[in-house]
Amino acid sequence: MSDAMAPDQATASTPTASTSFTTGDVVEFFPSRGHVTTLAVAALVLTVVCGAAAVVGFGSAQAEPSPTALVVTTTGAVGTLMALGAGLIAVRRMLVARWPVLIVDDDGFTDWLPNLGAERVEWSEVTGIRDASLAGRAVVAVDVVDPEAVAERQRTAVRRLAAATNQRLAGTPVVLKPGSIDASAEQIKAALTPHVAR
Repeated sequence: MSDAMAPDQATASTPTASTSFTTGDVVEFFPSRGHVTTLAVAALVLTVVCGAAAVVGFGSAQAEPSPTALVVTTTGAVGTLMALGAGLIAVRRMLVARWPVLIVDDDGFTDWLPNLGAERVEWSEVTGIRDASLAGRAVVAVDVVDPEAVAERQRTAVRRLAAATNQRLAGTPVVLKPGSIDASAEQIKAALTPHVAR
C-alpha cells in the first residue's frame, strides 16, 4: 500500500449525482467511507489473530522449545506488525488525507485503489465500458485492447493477481468498484463515456 499518488491536477471536479462531464475535465473520485471502515476492521481482526498466534507460539516456546513454536511466534509477530501498519496506512491515506482513488483526464484514467486498482490506463487502450458483476458485486468493467499486457505491467504481485482475477471473472483486468469509490456506477460511467465515445 505504498503506491505513490498521482501528481497535482490542473483542474478537478467532484462528481455529484446530476453531474455531466465533457472532455477537458479532470475528474477526481474519492474513496468511500465504507471501504475505509472495511479495511480498518479487516486490519484490526488480522492484527488480533496474528497477535494471538504470536502469544501462543511464544508460550509454547517457553514451555517446550521447538522449531514449530519458533515459526509460529515469528510469523505471528511479523503478521501483527504488517497488519497494524497496513491498517494505519489505509486510514491515513484514505480517511485522514483525502486523496483521490480514481482520476479521469483527457489522456486516460488512473485507478489508485490500494493494491487492487489497475493504475494508469490510456484511452487508446480502451475499447468500451460496461456494467458487470464481480463475485456478486456490481462493477464497471473497462474493456481494453490487450488485457494480458495490462495485467502483466502491474507493479506488485498483489495487483497482478487482482488483475488476473478480474480478467477471469469479469472478462477484463480493469474493474472499477463503486462500493470502494465514493460514486455510483452511473457517475463513474458518465466521467468515462465522453472519452470512450470519441
